[in-house]
Amino acid sequence: MKTDNISMRQVLSLLSAALLSPLILLLPGETVAVGGRAGWLSALAALPVALLVGWAFRRLLVAAPAGTGLAGALELAFGRWGGRAVTLVYLVWGVLLLGWNTRWCAFRFLATTYRNAPLKLFFFILLGVTLWIGRGKRVAFLRAAEVFALALGIALVLALGLGTLKTEWGNIAPIWIEDLPGAIWGALPVLGLLGYGVYAAFLGGHMAGRPENGRQLTRWIWGAGILLAVFQLVCIATFGPGLIERMDIPFFMMVKDVRVPGAFERVESLVMALWVLADLALLGMLFFGCRSVLEHWNGGAYREWMPWVIAGAAMAAGLWTVPDAFQLNWLMEKAVTVGNVCVGILLPVIGAIILYIKERRRTE
Repeated sequence: MKTDNISMRQVLSLLSAALLSPLILLLPGETVAVGGRAGWLSALAALPVALLVGWAFRRLLVAAPAGTGLAGALELAFGRWGGRAVTLVYLVWGVLLLGWNTRWCAFRFLATTYRNAPLKLFFFILLGVTLWIGRGKRVAFLRAAEVFALALGIALVLALGLGTLKTEWGNIAPIWIEDLPGAIWGALPVLGLLGYGVYAAFLGGHMAGRPENGRQLTRWIWGAGILLAVFQLVCIATFGPGLIERMDIPFFMMVKDVRVPGAFERVESLVMALWVLADLALLGMLFFGCRSVLEHWNGGAYREWMPWVIAGAAMAAGLWTVPDAFQLNWLMEKAVTVGNVCVGILLPVIGAIILYIKERRRTE
């Protein structure tokens, strides 16, 4: 539908807002665990792979039949039934991510605010709001995501700027040659974080002007890599690698005692409140990615039952596949990272390479 067309800028705004939700829970704790004080370099080490994935998404989306997005491109690369099998993997993984992240976001919200409130209450509130969003039009959600990204970007820059006033730069220096292998291994959780972006690519079938958007995506990847490096640099410089490994959310701890006299006495409260927008952006992105797969299987047509099926499956995944918070944390920090690298990094690159080979053979 023409009324549901979206732009690359809107998709990238959504992705920017969505990634901030798992960002504060994964980084820099996961990179420091393997890279120590050099963990902030992991974001720069991940840049070559991220740029390769950006090339893969551009090639896939340009080759996709009009209105099909990534789902159509995967069928071109892997064949009709092979492509359906691959999109089924994305659908199942997306539903699991939706359920797990809904519970993870609810748990984080409780851990930082209402500690004695029931977890299921916030889980159902988040999932219910996501269902309400997912029953609407993509363009409405993408327009809201632009506002989310702007508000969250201002809050992040403000928090990092004020956070530099509390840094101890001796916590990140010196960095020796023997520290670099750990920083390179630290690129894995960074790539796992970026792997969420594959669900934004499923919205590409509704994107206008796809072939002309390569530079915009490349600039976003460079900007994201630099921002992730700066984010980790400030956090590590504030607490040091040893203390960060014992913290649940170093970023919130960094802004805990930051104040703006005459404006905000507790910047932490403002930041935590705004981060709910990042949660909704992430959950909405996953929801619409799964919905796009179902619509593609249905010939591009939307049906009212689709959001209810996605929400029901996500509820089951979030409540019944993980018994407690300890296993949930391990799952989100370790297993999801590996899974996102496989489905969000490796599969798109393999698909783009197959398309490239097919195109070369046709031209020859």
